[in-house]
This record gives sequence, C-alpha cells and structure tokens, in this order.
Amino acid sequence: MQIIENDVMKVVISEHGAELQSIYHKGKEREFLWQGDETYWPRRAPIFFPIVGKLANNTYYIKGKDYHLTRNGFTRDLDFEVVEKLPDYVKFRLDANEHTFLVYPYDFRITVSYRLIDNRIVVKYKVYNKTNELLYFSIGGSPAFNTNLTPNGYEDYYLEFGTPLTLKTKVLDSEVGLLTYEEKVIGDKIDTLPLTYELFKENDTLILENINQVSLKNRVNDDEVKLTTFSFPLLAVWSPNRMKSPFVCLEPWQGAPDYVGLPQELSDKAYIESVYPGGKFRSMFTIDII
Repeated sequence: MQIIENDVMKVVISEHGAELQSIYHKGKEREFLWQGDETYWPRRAPIFFPIVGKLANNTYYIKGKDYHLTRNGFTRDLDFEVVEKLPDYVKFRLDANEHTFLVYPYDFRITVSYRLIDNRIVVKYKVYNKTNELLYFSIGGSPAFNTNLTPNGYEDYYLEFGTPLTLKTKVLDSEVGLLTYEEKVIGDKIDTLPLTYELFKENDTLILENINQVSLKNRVNDDEVKLTTFSFPLLAVWSPNRMKSPFVCLEPWQGAPDYVGLPQELSDKAYIESVYPGGKFRSMFTIDII
C-alpha cells in the first residue's frame, strides 16, 4: 500500500490495480471512500482498461481477429509498479506483458498518478502507444463513496450538477448489460437529483453525456464530494440495484459498453479513444472533499 498525505487528507492506494483504498479527511475525521464489502461490492475504486463496461458476447475484433475480455477489462486485476513517490504524490505504471497480449494485442504502457493539493485529489491517466500502429482503447474509473455517514443513510444524500439542465441517461438492457438505443429523461431543468433506491430500481447505472462536474452532497452535515472531469465524454452514476447498497460510484468514462447486437471491431466502438504510434493519451479528473 502507498500512502500520500498532507495537513488535510490522508489517501491510501494499492499497487493492485493502482486502486484507491481510502480517502480520509483529517479535520472531519471521516472516511469518504467505500471500504468494500462482499455483501454488496468488494471493490473500492477500480480502473477500467482497455474497455469500459461489457462487450457483446465478451468478444471484440481487431482486423477481423477475435479477442475476448470480461466486463471493464483487466487493469483492475493486475499489479502496477510504483515509479515515483513523494509525501503527497505517487505514480504507478503498468506495461503490456505476455498475459495481456493474449486478450489485447497491443504493446502499451499505462501510468496512473495521484496528487494531493489541500482537500483535492488529482488523478491522471496516461496511455502510451509502443506499437507501430494506431492503438485503440477505452479507460475509466469507478470511485465509490460512502452514503452511510448520517443516520438516514442514502436518503440524506443528493447529487448536484451546478447548473439547471435536462438530465438524460442512456439506457442499458439490464439482462445483458449492453446499451440500447434509447435515452430516458430523468428531469427537466434540474440542478439537483435526490438519491433514492427507486432511481436505480430499473437500471443500476445512469450514463450521462457531456457533464463534467457532479457533487455528492449530504443534507444533514453539509459534506460534499465533488468530482470534476476533463475530456471525459461520459459520466456514470452506479449503485447496485439488487440490494440497498450503502454507496454510490461516480465514474468518469472514456468509452462505453457495446450496444445490443453482435461483437464489433474495437475501432468502431462508441466513444473509443486512439493513440498514434509512439504517442501518448492523457486525461484527468479531480475529487474534492468539502
């Protein structure tokens, strides 16, 4: 485990998956990151690569050759190497290897860094293309935040978007976990959205387009977790609908599940990213504990 801290915050990150394990605010004396529980969901903040969400038949093609990946790819289950460490900063690296080549035939490098600036965590992803051809990929994160810090739990929380908007979600087919071609309007000209279990009853994932900021707020104690994204086309909000879970995930996505249908070429997937040979791709999001 790697620890970074300053006078305000203490953050713990595991080498396994370069995954956040703890976000502790010293002044508030509270843990804001979900701590994992097999009853609901054992993970805390996995990183998705080289796909986000699910593939049709767990299959995709590159130049007609089929490859197979399960939901959200493989980085969340691999160990990263620590390549730089300071009291308030840490950087992790993962390189392609003989195991990743079997399911994703590109020679890549990923770095994930975390920096503390007062009450803010700055998270940066970089993807390097070490091949001599265009590299296609998706990347995203899924930090989960506690909703059990006040007596009424979930009912004390709401999402705030900062400006009134027509809030629409892309609709997943819950049986297969793939996108349909439908959109559902959640609210018109709203800037807040109460968290309710009913909200996630039919579909446990809200997939919102072109929203780069959302706050998870608490009515009782004014706690706020603000997620701000840069260059991510999608923001997902996930809370398992099979049971009343005590957390919600705020997920920046550069990529999306397949649409209902047959497997497709990786280069044709919705929201796919690419990097030229020898180039690198970068993206960033921040988490503020207020």
